[in-house]
Amino acid sequence: MKNLYSIVIMVISFILLNSCKKDKNAATDKPDVLTAKEFTFNTAIGQTGPDTVLNGELNSTIGIRLIYFYLMRSDKTDSLIYRDTPTQESRNLYHFSIPTKSFSAAKLTKVTGIRVMVKHIDNSSFEGLIKMTAFSPPLPTLTGIPVSALPDEMGKVLIQGKANSENGLKLIEFYDDYKGTFEKADQLILTKNEKTYALSYPYTYRKNASKIKIVITDSFGLKAEALIHIPVKSYVLYKDQAMMAHGTASAPSASSFFNGKTGTLLGSCNVGGQEQRVDFVTYCTTAAVFSLYSPASATTITKNYKCNTQVWEPDPRSLKATKFRVLIPGSPDTERIYAAYSANTITALDDQFFEGIPVPGSSTAKFDAATTNQAANIFNTTAAYLIWIRVPKADGTFTNQLLSAKSVVIGSPVAVSTIKFDILVSK
Repeated sequence: MKNLYSIVIMVISFILLNSCKKDKNAATDKPDVLTAKEFTFNTAIGQTGPDTVLNGELNSTIGIRLIYFYLMRSDKTDSLIYRDTPTQESRNLYHFSIPTKSFSAAKLTKVTGIRVMVKHIDNSSFEGLIKMTAFSPPLPTLTGIPVSALPDEMGKVLIQGKANSENGLKLIEFYDDYKGTFEKADQLILTKNEKTYALSYPYTYRKNASKIKIVITDSFGLKAEALIHIPVKSYVLYKDQAMMAHGTASAPSASSFFNGKTGTLLGSCNVGGQEQRVDFVTYCTTAAVFSLYSPASATTITKNYKCNTQVWEPDPRSLKATKFRVLIPGSPDTERIYAAYSANTITALDDQFFEGIPVPGSSTAKFDAATTNQAANIFNTTAAYLIWIRVPKADGTFTNQLLSAKSVVIGSPVAVSTIKFDILVSK
């Protein structure tokens, strides 16, 4: 009986011991738990999202001795990008953060994830996966920007176009090369994350600039740019020139003679000795016909230019045989010139610019307000207001000028009548 009691005690003890061992094994056999977000990788800026670094947490009942992270790509074998040995305190609950530099140099367009390999302190292992996919945001675009543009009379270039980015726009910058290299002239900061922005910016020309660069930046830091070339003008613009007809003895003209080289005006009292510099003169007949005259053809009217009692008596040999042609709208070539003038796109006044138009041959250009009377030597200020002027040079070549008549006022007496115009003079 005593032996039977001992056997029962031994059986019960074995059962209890085995049950404790099973509970312990059940605890140590519990798998690790990997907690991490699903990540994307922005290939354009080399940055992960939604967090800027890969991070997560690994809960291990057994304890972690070593942990390895492998980059997984569909077109390449897995590659080790990071490894770590957790401290004693973090073997069971390990927070990891993989530096971006560990994989930023790798081509990640076909990335599928990060494989996590764990070696436990008992030499067992665990494998987990952090999902990652590549994301290539669309690049911003800049459209409608002109290839070239000229500053207007106020020194402005109106830059118009459209900036687009599905990621949202944050900055538009303007550069020019007036010092030889590009330097920022201005910028527009966009605060509404606009996906489309209609650009209309008045750039102020800086002397010697030959190019304007526009750079747009979106919310990811992606950029697009466009260049506008500023052609070098081979002419000088003189604006709002006001010339008087021949004047009178008591009211001598101070502005009857035009010097295209300097854009200056001379009058009856100071033209003497400077006749060789005069490109054309202004005159008004007793019939109130205001005219531009070739100096060489003005010999019959010189007596009407007076400075008090002194009469202008030039040496005919010093007078230029300037010729005029009024550009009559209607033909393709004259329409081209009017369009270029209106759009401020003229860069040169060479003979090629006037191609297709007969060379100026008239010694005068007369004003007549009636457009029905416009002709090769009759201009007005509403339709046929552009006049091609060809000025001979001493070497036998010519200088081209383009005059735009803005107003003609017949005075009383007619000798004090005036004309106002803008004129381009070829350099």
